[in-house]
Amino acid sequence: MGEFQSVLSFAGLLAAFIIVTLMLGMQERKRSRSKLIRSLREGFGRPSSKKTSPERYAQIPQYYLHHRQDHQIDDITWNDLDMDQLFRVMDSTCSASGEEYLYYLLRTPSLQAQDLAFSQEQYDWMADDSNADARIGLQEILSKLGHAGRYSLYDYIDFTTALGERRNLPHYIAAAAPFAAFGLMFLHTGFGLIALLIVFAFNLHTYFKEKAVIAPYFQVFNYILRLLDCAKALEKENCPAILEETRQIPALLKAFSSFRRGSSLLLGSAGADSDPFGFIMEYVRILFHLDLIKFNNMLGQMRGRQQEIDALLTITGRIDACISIASWRRTLPVYAVPVLQKDSAFSAQDLYHPLLEEAVPNSIEADRPVLLTGSNASGKSTFLKAAALCALLSQTVGIAPAGSYSGGCYRIYTSMALRDSLQDGESYFIVEIKSLGRILDAASQNRSDTSDSSAERQDGTAAPVLCCIDEVLRGTNTVERIAASAEILRCFALSGTLCFAATHDLELTGLLSDVYDNFHFSEEIVDGDVRFSYRLISGPSTSCNAIALLGSLGYDPAIVEKARERADRFLKEGAWNTAME
Repeated sequence: MGEFQSVLSFAGLLAAFIIVTLMLGMQERKRSRSKLIRSLREGFGRPSSKKTSPERYAQIPQYYLHHRQDHQIDDITWNDLDMDQLFRVMDSTCSASGEEYLYYLLRTPSLQAQDLAFSQEQYDWMADDSNADARIGLQEILSKLGHAGRYSLYDYIDFTTALGERRNLPHYIAAAAPFAAFGLMFLHTGFGLIALLIVFAFNLHTYFKEKAVIAPYFQVFNYILRLLDCAKALEKENCPAILEETRQIPALLKAFSSFRRGSSLLLGSAGADSDPFGFIMEYVRILFHLDLIKFNNMLGQMRGRQQEIDALLTITGRIDACISIASWRRTLPVYAVPVLQKDSAFSAQDLYHPLLEEAVPNSIEADRPVLLTGSNASGKSTFLKAAALCALLSQTVGIAPAGSYSGGCYRIYTSMALRDSLQDGESYFIVEIKSLGRILDAASQNRSDTSDSSAERQDGTAAPVLCCIDEVLRGTNTVERIAASAEILRCFALSGTLCFAATHDLELTGLLSDVYDNFHFSEEIVDGDVRFSYRLISGPSTSCNAIALLGSLGYDPAIVEKARERADRFLKEGAWNTAME
């Protein structure tokens, strides 16, 4: 009788402990939810404050890498345009699928106006303050989806076959053993406790041994379960702005009916360290091998369903990315709904660089290539980036950082922030001509009878190329640079490529005047200070202020004067003198 009362007392204390932890867990979840909702409400329409670890950021391109298309912008263009920085500014997504889809979207310009990922009506609905509660409801659901640790789901989906066939019989025995030991306590408390401790120790050892093998995959399966719950919850919201996305969900979820069955108690909590109930459930899963059993079941059921998983990731990612873009749009000082057309003409009013806080807007009408001249730091490179970003953002997120914008659906390339490659043993000049070569290859499709199907429009023609080039062939001597640059730039013009090129070689403005329009940036030196207007001016540059800039920056006056004399003599005589008085 005494032993029975001891068992009842133990069971009563355990029940009381569980009840208290449940109550504490409910309070903690309520506080966490209130904090999340406040953060979502206050953060919308403000620059993103997300902190993404370098390890996680390295995995964000995985969706893009699994959905490669030849017309997507390449790494050179991505780096030239500081797209990593722009992505971070835009990214206020709540889930890994949202991050990865937003990244994919920014690298995938549409070649047809009707192929844009989102409509302005969707952005407007998300940004409408009267819909704030509904939008926050969507974000709360996506926040529960969260992330699959520091890795991407795509890192593991393709490799689950490497785990082979896995059996659950050993885990069923491990799950039943604690109950057998507990029953023994009714016969003999001492023996029962000893048996229970032995069983728990054995289960812990075998659990962590097995978990070490499947740990990365286990985290991913946990994420897939959250993905299914997230998709179901999004579909129930019946949000008018995302009906096209959510109407696909029921059919996709049917393929996972058995996959999800019985999984609700196995989902780990992202806040298990602060949630007492989650803490207890984690130990229940460990001691009874519950998650290992469910993992093996899910592994068999998931194989062959990669396409459905990919579709669900796309749907949740699109919804998350749409909200994030609508939030970023509100941070812009001004934006335009782009007009995308079939020809290659580029027209922008009050165009500006979206990463600059006090950007100077410029306007341009370009129906043929453009040559930019002007001194260093006058604004040429910034203008090239602004023009390329305007086209790229117009064709990806459907938002132009300008007062108004119309342009073609371009294949976009840049050649700007190049450097020599020590790893590949390539000089700057080699890197530069390879960079230009890839643009020439793309431009040649405009002149050929057959084009790459991935870069074709519906009428069967290749999409026009827009390229921005900063200092053509700067890595070689003056004579060869001017000669080769003139021919390369002329080739772009004759192929129908819309080229924006910046150069210090004023000779090119005359050599290419029949196929390029000339614009320039200038500066003034007032009382020894350099003042840049950053305003685009029609025509070629007529001033040479590089030597004057030396003086304004404190160089020895003797150096400045002799440099000016040497330059003047060359312009007069057409040859350099080795000796000067």
